[in-house]
Amino acid sequence: MNDIKKIFKTIKLDKYRPSKLDKYRPSSTSYFDPVRKYFVPKTPEEEVRQKTIEFLETRLRVPHNRLRVEEAMAHVKRGARGRADIVVYRDDEKTKPLMVIECKAPDVDISCDEVREQAERYRNILRADYIMLVNGYKLIIYKYQEGKNFELVDISSYKELLESKVSFVENITLEPYSYEEIMSYELQKKFTQIYVGCETPKPVKFFALNFLNLILLKSIDDESILDLLGVFEDRGTGRTRFGNSAGYNYQIKTRLFIAKDRKNKDQILGLSLFGKYNTQLNVSIMNRERRHHSLQLDMDKYCKYNYHNNKIVITHSGTLSTGRGGSISKFTVIDYVKNNAPDLIRDEEVYLGSIDNSRLLEWNQPDVQNFIKNLFLYAVLRDEVRKKYKRKRSRRKK
Repeated sequence: MNDIKKIFKTIKLDKYRPSKLDKYRPSSTSYFDPVRKYFVPKTPEEEVRQKTIEFLETRLRVPHNRLRVEEAMAHVKRGARGRADIVVYRDDEKTKPLMVIECKAPDVDISCDEVREQAERYRNILRADYIMLVNGYKLIIYKYQEGKNFELVDISSYKELLESKVSFVENITLEPYSYEEIMSYELQKKFTQIYVGCETPKPVKFFALNFLNLILLKSIDDESILDLLGVFEDRGTGRTRFGNSAGYNYQIKTRLFIAKDRKNKDQILGLSLFGKYNTQLNVSIMNRERRHHSLQLDMDKYCKYNYHNNKIVITHSGTLSTGRGGSISKFTVIDYVKNNAPDLIRDEEVYLGSIDNSRLLEWNQPDVQNFIKNLFLYAVLRDEVRKKYKRKRSRRKK
């Protein structure tokens, strides 16, 4: 789309220091919201929202009286939760929604599924034609028709949106890479500091690219493979957003599966790679309680390459962080895994698998299946250790 970063940079917002005497006004530095007609605290997300309002009115020519900010879904549908950041209407009476807009702080990746799905929930309630996602650096617009969404090529004016005079991005199907391409310098360069680290040893980097090619670009055609992976449903790839205790957000493509936990409850398991300096293999777990990376495996450290047979052996020491709560002894983790999945322990380390990297990785290969199944099982066991630790810690505080 147009250079939204440049456009938003030119939009200057006035700042105010409202009186503390008025209980409805914040005492911190604030913006004046021209739609709601009151002061709002200055935050990165609010700055994006206020600039978006200005952008809609001056660039897209949206009439001021056809905007609503913080539109409560409960006003539209009884019992519905949440508030849409901005809603653009077709009419002066504000009865016919045209577009739902979700504004995020600049550090949030608006292309991740979580942001789009949040806007979609509001769109489905309001029955709007479009959603817009914006963070001040990037802007994406989708049009919804016949149960599908289509990304717009460019930013369209209010009139063009009303008349559906818009053009769509052509969806290009990505094909899996060949083994020769995976081993090439060109592909290494393309994915370095996105999915693989710039300092990752070359043999490990090749394996990481081979595994990435499998989880992001190859479909599972035989459903019997799912059971061998320890899951029962393949949900394909999606952009997921996770964070860690240091405040860093992981927003990257993930292969998602649905599986049963050890209490026979459903959970979503994910596989992803992230690289900057080193390469990190993430195993995520999402359930009703939380969503997080249960295992962040440093591939540079825990992948050992055997030059004689071109195999990669993947292990883990058992180290386990509990976020702000500190860390758990690796011996506690090793003992727990030993008691619940003894086959995963070799020489007092967690053994995850041995992969033949001399060929293209496929879902039907036993060593690949065993490795992924072990990853998922180990991630689940790590979560169980975390829960036990947090329960004990909670009891001590009482």
